[in-house]
Amino acid sequence: MDSLAGTWGLLPLAGVLVLGKPLDALLLVAFTVIKKWDDSQDLISLINPTIVANTVKITTSLFILLQFFRYVRGLQQPSSTGVDFPVKPMLFPCETAHVRLFANTHGFKYSYLLVGIPVGWKGSVGGMISSDVEKKETSWASRLLSLRPGSAWYTVNGDDYLQRGHVEGGLEGKLHQYLKSEGVDPEQYAYVYLLTAARFLGYASNPVSIWHLYSSSKELKALILEVNNTFDEKRIYFLEPGHDSAKDDTQPTRYTGTWPKDFYVSVFNSRNGSYSLSACDPLFPFMSRAGPINTTITLNNSSAHAKLVARVYSAGKALDPVTMSLWAKTRFITSWWWVGLATFPRTVKEALTLLFRKKMPWVFRPEPRRETLARKADGIELCIEGHFRRYLREQVESCDRDVFFRYKSAGLAGPDAEEEIMSSPSAQLSSRSTAMEVRVLTPLFYSRLVRYESVAEALAIESTLSATVSLSPDLLAQLPFLFVSETKHPGTPEIELQLTILNTLRKRPTPIPIPAKEQPETPPVPWTERNDAKEISSSLDAFVMSTASVEEKRKYFQGVGKLMLADQVAFGWMEILDLEIFCLRAVFAWGMVKVFLS
Repeated sequence: MDSLAGTWGLLPLAGVLVLGKPLDALLLVAFTVIKKWDDSQDLISLINPTIVANTVKITTSLFILLQFFRYVRGLQQPSSTGVDFPVKPMLFPCETAHVRLFANTHGFKYSYLLVGIPVGWKGSVGGMISSDVEKKETSWASRLLSLRPGSAWYTVNGDDYLQRGHVEGGLEGKLHQYLKSEGVDPEQYAYVYLLTAARFLGYASNPVSIWHLYSSSKELKALILEVNNTFDEKRIYFLEPGHDSAKDDTQPTRYTGTWPKDFYVSVFNSRNGSYSLSACDPLFPFMSRAGPINTTITLNNSSAHAKLVARVYSAGKALDPVTMSLWAKTRFITSWWWVGLATFPRTVKEALTLLFRKKMPWVFRPEPRRETLARKADGIELCIEGHFRRYLREQVESCDRDVFFRYKSAGLAGPDAEEEIMSSPSAQLSSRSTAMEVRVLTPLFYSRLVRYESVAEALAIESTLSATVSLSPDLLAQLPFLFVSETKHPGTPEIELQLTILNTLRKRPTPIPIPAKEQPETPPVPWTERNDAKEISSSLDAFVMSTASVEEKRKYFQGVGKLMLADQVAFGWMEILDLEIFCLRAVFAWGMVKVFLS
């Protein structure tokens, strides 16, 4: 036991490990227990197993009773009032079916649950459905041990829809913002009903959400299709479909429309071709009932031949949570809880079937186009974007030319995602300045940007060879100051060392292949290759190290350094680099245990 007590002196050594993270202490404790297993068993022998077993039984029983109480109370809580809408929030049990017509035939269908939400309504009904309910930030332990009922089982939050980020007003605020951006007056649509795959226990796999826009006379006038792929990218289509003029008032009107395909959804389909829509009004007639749902989307190839047909249709009557009994809600949850969780695994299963059994060719994902909402930027990309934005702003504002500049980021949310206008002092007084634009198409651009020697080189190559950014045709010709690579500024030895490390690790990224039909028409912008690259800092590196705060410099160096190190030792994969770092820390921790306990 004295030996075991002495081992606790190792714990302070966790602070000397890389970054001193809690993981380091955990590794030391785990390896200490393994190294001194006999002493650990002596300690375990002091524990009375009967007391431990009884404590676990009592604690588990009380916890189960608490969760049962919260479950019943949650489903019996009163519904929110103020639903000034012809149709209430509803549950729509559905099925989805996919049929591939060529090159290889394939088909499947499975259950699919849609939730209907009147846009503008906020609250909860029957403990089953909630929309735009603000939740206080609490830990999972506090939520599980509270007597308060949990949130509704199926939740819809405006932050997940349309443009990324939070907007006051939730779903309705997001919708109005989007319609105005499309030049559409939101006031012409008195009612809007959203059909979507809601979050279940915080998780959602939501291939498509359909917004139904109705006039004041309760007639369906427009649709918004919000399509998501598995790469966290999104494309929004605003449609004003036509319909059969010789309609039967006893049957739902079928709305049809066609639009070009410009969004990558499946690994087996390119972005060529078009979509066709055929949909019935799910609230026909005049928003007097809920269901049935019957929507068909057809993917056509470039020759307008149907290639893939996808349907979503009702598999039963729509359910109103307000009128459901506690037993009916329980039966529904036990029957449908797994459906949303299984959507992505089912997609993977069918993809593997097409790939290995049907021998379908794989279509690699191209970078998104201008109309696509790119994936969310990660922490390193957000850091680089902030410095890149400051760099552009400072260069433009210090320019003696008439420069009027638009910058649009990618992967950001909220106000940072909005277009920023930059102008030189002389342009503010001139009416003849030419407007130019830098539109980043994917946050991947930011992580590739720092691998180039200058911002201009990155813009020139990435816009023409990789399509990660879109530029005005004459931008680099009009802004020659972007070609300037800054020599190293005199600084502290630490900064000089950091710049040297980044320059040593820097390697120009390989261009991302662009499909032949999508090659940009803008000719490549020439640049001059430097022979003294190792003696010159990247223009962005030098800018950050000379203008940023101490904390910003630290984050930039660590983030960019990891990106470049991953290129050298982890095939460019940050996940592999993190695994390698973990293995090194584990080896170091085991070595310390071996040395101090040998």
